[in-house]
Parts: sequence; C-alpha cells; structure tokens
Amino acid sequence: MAALRPLLIGKRYLDQTRKRLAVQLARMGRNMDQPTPWVEDNALVVRDFAADVQIVYALELKEGAQLVSHGMMKGWGMDADRLHQRALANLDRAHGEIGIKRVGRLPWLSVIETQDGYAASRVLLHWRWAELTLTLGEVLILGMPTQDVVVFTATIEPQKLEQLQDTVETVERHQGRPVSRRLFQWTPQGWVEFDPALQQAEQQRPQEGEQQHAAEGKMVEAAAKAEADVPRQAVQAEAGDQARQEDAGDKHRDQQGQQPFQHGQEDNR
Repeated sequence: MAALRPLLIGKRYLDQTRKRLAVQLARMGRNMDQPTPWVEDNALVVRDFAADVQIVYALELKEGAQLVSHGMMKGWGMDADRLHQRALANLDRAHGEIGIKRVGRLPWLSVIETQDGYAASRVLLHWRWAELTLTLGEVLILGMPTQDVVVFTATIEPQKLEQLQDTVETVERHQGRPVSRRLFQWTPQGWVEFDPALQQAEQQRPQEGEQQHAAEGKMVEAAAKAEADVPRQAVQAEAGDQARQEDAGDKHRDQQGQQPFQHGQEDNR
C-alpha cells in the first residue's frame, strides 16, 4: 500500500490505454467459460478530476508502475474513496514538497518539472496549493500539459494568459505522457476549468457593486439634503413672513404718525 499513488491522465490518453487493455483482456479471456467477471475485475479504477483530465491509480514498483484495477482494489478491502485518500496520503509523504522554479524570461510564470511522473499529480495536494495562495495570491491559473510538467501564474492579464496557453500547448505536443492542453483555476473548493469570460464577469461584479453603492449613496445624500432643506425653508419662510409683518406694522405706524400732522395743518388754516 505504501507504493500506491494517484496519477493524473488525459482522457484521450486514457482511452487509448483502455483500448489496449481491452484487446489484451479479450485475448486472455478467449479460453474462459465466463470471462465477464474477470474482465470487469481487471478494468481500471478511474476518478474524474476536471474537464478532460481523470485520475487513475498506480503502484510505484521497482520493475515499473502498475495501474490499479477494480479486482486489486477489492482484494485490498477498499472502496474508491478509501483508495483515493490512501493514494493522496502516500503522494504527500513521498512528493509533498512542491518545488517551484521561475521561468527566467517570464518571471510571472512558474514551473514544476520532475522526472518522477508525478508533477501533475501534485496538483491533487489541494492543501499545499492553499498554502501557496498566502504568498502568491488567491488567483492561480495552471496548466499541466504532461505528467512531468506543470506551469502556472498568479496573474489574469489576457496577454500573459495567452503566453501560458501557448506554453501548455507546445509542451503537450512535443513531450510524452500528455495530460491536457486546457487551463485550470484554483478555488477553495477545488480546481476548476479556467473560464476567461467567467473571470471577467467576477471582476466586473465588484466594480458594478461599487458603482451601485456610489449611486445609492448619492441618492441617500440627495434625500438627506432635501429633508434638511424642508425645515430650513420653513424657517426662511417664517422669517420672511415675520419681516413682512414688521414692515407692514412700521408702515402702519408711519401712516398713523403722519395723520395728526396733516390734521394740524388743516386746523391752522
């Protein structure tokens, strides 16, 4: 069990492996009365990862890696979940340290390159990548073109992502043990296929929220200003009325003051 490892593999490459295995099993089962159960037991244990990438399991033996079948798993008294957890624990113990190198001409790009066949499998050590986000940032976009090469970046600049995509496609095309030409994004819940449109929408959402809050703030400010203007206008109106009343009183007193003077003039006449 200490030799058990998870192995990331491209679906296209896995389909080819299954076809070769099916041919071998068919040849070996020709002389059997009931070959079906035997063939089923020899089918590979496969688990989905994301997009076109899947997980198989291998025993890392001195004579070479041996893929794990359902019959082997049953013989160990395990189900698929227990097998997966045991393989992850072994991988973390044997290859847990994620050795990152910067690409000289592209300092924003990092690479994991090994000769053990488990560079891509290290992507499954999610807690290790969670630790990396503390220093690199929560945005991690990754490509795993082969089982021996992983490239990733902590930027979402379109031009740099295009360079990352070109790098992934070039490595996948020219090196052995291919996995995928697609890009993947780290999330707290697990790796997902990278969607540029979705990433752009998530970036726009906070900006739209800020604009909405700013608009709401202006509306609240305008309402508060209007509400504050009401008593001020009332005070101004009241002051105006009082001023007009005082002016009217002064005018009335002036008229009363002038009348005796006029009557006096008439009497003198």
